[in-house]
Amino acid sequence: DARVIPNTQAVARIFQQAGVDFGILGRAERNSGNDVRRVGEEGLFEQLAEDNAAALKKAKYKKIVTTDPHSLNALRNEYGPFVQDQLEVIHYTKLLLELFESGKLTVQKPLTQYKVTYHDPCYLGRYNGEFDAPRRLLEILGVEFHEMPRNCENSYCCGAGGGQIWLGTTPPGERPAENRIREALSVLQPSGNGASEKQLLFIVTCPKDMIMYGDAVKTTGNEGVIEVRDIIQLVEEAIQAPVAAEAPAEAVAV
Repeated sequence: DARVIPNTQAVARIFQQAGVDFGILGRAERNSGNDVRRVGEEGLFEQLAEDNAAALKKAKYKKIVTTDPHSLNALRNEYGPFVQDQLEVIHYTKLLLELFESGKLTVQKPLTQYKVTYHDPCYLGRYNGEFDAPRRLLEILGVEFHEMPRNCENSYCCGAGGGQIWLGTTPPGERPAENRIREALSVLQPSGNGASEKQLLFIVTCPKDMIMYGDAVKTTGNEGVIEVRDIIQLVEEAIQAPVAAEAPAEAVAV
């Protein structure tokens, strides 16, 4: 989806700014297969996993960093039969936190103008236990953070999992993402319709969440009230990263 491509590009720019030695598999990379397995396409999943395992075997890397929790889950937990060694797979928020804590990234402009809440993606949180890194990043960035009642292990699904992102059978007004946006506004705008002095943001760390909640803001009539952003957009703004970067020369990781 064109809405999430700029976020992946921002990750690459920030990694370069921090001096991370990284690369991509390029045309050798296939979809991780997490979603096709969930909809019952086991044969296609196995083919994708075999293709990716072959590409990874040729690459030089120490760990795999992914921007998609669904890919993280597949690579970390379901590629065992297809690779010789256990893959070390982390989400990009964990590496970003390490870069801030080591001083390789620093906040140049604290983002005090934002009042935000954060949504835990199912496959980053409940399935893989990563709750702290995104919250620590928000603390470092200087935003005003408010937790939704359903968070961490009890977080609410966006409605895209299990292949549901391709279905449109749930009528508007009843979709999980719409309920979640209303929950976010109940926390960020507890007094009702009063305008906030700060810009309200719904922070995500999953490309599917970017799509589902971006659509939900529109279908709930909340355009101009709250905006959905990936946390990488805030990081780039806070560190004032350059807007362009050269592509890495050698594929050494994902």
